[in-house]
Amino acid sequence: MINKFFNEIKQFVNFIAIYFPGNSGILLRRVLYKVRLNSLGNNLFTQIGFRLSCPKNINIGDNVRLLQGSSLNSCKGKINIGNNVSINTNTDINASDGGEIEIGNDVLIGKNVYIRASDHVYLNTKKIISQSGYDSGKIKIGNNVLIGSNCVILKNVTIKNGSVIESGSVVKKDVGENEFVTSNSQINNKFQ
Repeated sequence: MINKFFNEIKQFVNFIAIYFPGNSGILLRRVLYKVRLNSLGNNLFTQIGFRLSCPKNINIGDNVRLLQGSSLNSCKGKINIGNNVSINTNTDINASDGGEIEIGNDVLIGKNVYIRASDHVYLNTKKIISQSGYDSGKIKIGNNVLIGSNCVILKNVTIKNGSVIESGSVVKKDVGENEFVTSNSQINNKFQ
């Protein structure tokens, strides 16, 4: 009963922090996340509606911007975000269920991007999919990378330095240094 009460108070404080507006809200979230995250650099900027799950598995560098409706989920996983990273609205970065996500420095991530380091296991036809578990992997995004809006980055992918992922792309294989990825068929082209 006592644990349930304290858990509800914790949820209430999180709710207030997530939706507190203006500069006061930014400061409140920065102070709260300094305590809750594994490590946090300087100058974190978060808009209202940004959400965290399992923050003790998350490291965030300096000058990181996390915009409205974005989320970092790392239950039973790890997320490491470098310096000078901007994550636009409604982006979900999810390393839960044993995954690992590493984002380098000077990375720009557009709106509505989904980065997921594990998948449902669905090959066992004797089990219900929701009870079949997860197959985890790793995603590594290098330095100076641009990921356009509405992209999906799947597990076991490395995106090397200087690459650009065109809006709407699904990335399911590695991207080399200074490559431009276009469309769902993932055509990788070198910059000239």
